[in-house]
Amino acid sequence: MFIQTEETPDPERMKFLPGREVLPEGTLNLKSREHAGSSPLAEQLFAIPGVAGVLLNKDSIVVTRSDSDWQHLKPAILGVIMEHFMSGAPVLRAPPAAPERTAESDGGETDATGRIREALRKVIDPELGYNIVDLGLIYDVTVASGGVTIVTMTTTTPGCPATNYLKAGAGEAASSVDGVEFVDVKLTYEPRWSPDMMTPEAKAHLGIGS
Repeated sequence: MFIQTEETPDPERMKFLPGREVLPEGTLNLKSREHAGSSPLAEQLFAIPGVAGVLLNKDSIVVTRSDSDWQHLKPAILGVIMEHFMSGAPVLRAPPAAPERTAESDGGETDATGRIREALRKVIDPELGYNIVDLGLIYDVTVASGGVTIVTMTTTTPGCPATNYLKAGAGEAASSVDGVEFVDVKLTYEPRWSPDMMTPEAKAHLGIGS
């Protein structure tokens, strides 16, 4: 088994790619060992001194360090990931409960959804060079109890080559918000996106008349 590693813009975080599926869908952001009970893999990673956070995505594991250096942490992390996948043990003990749509999500913007949307503004569409919120690509953000979050989004065209990049970026951005424990990014093309969905700021940036 070959595990690749990638540096991230944050020197305290490193991405590990085991070359196989980690989660079937969604993003699981575990910020302490106390929250890792749903994942045997995360529990083992948190048992390594110096591991401060674990973010599980579809095909990657992002580890946040505390006061240790990567030279000493990487071999231990690689060993845990390899042993886990070679054992055939599940990444999750049970899937997170599906969120129920609450009055919060139906009654307009809440503090939680507002913070998530602000975080999503950090995700830039590589083709248009503007954030996915003001481009109108985020259709809905639903937050339920336990920090379970669903982000419903689209792309400018079906089959957009940046689809996976944008979905992964949206998942990581939403997961970075305090209180968010699990994120499921759902892609839809109903309704189809059009430039009319952009904010006036996005239209001005792209030179489109309102």
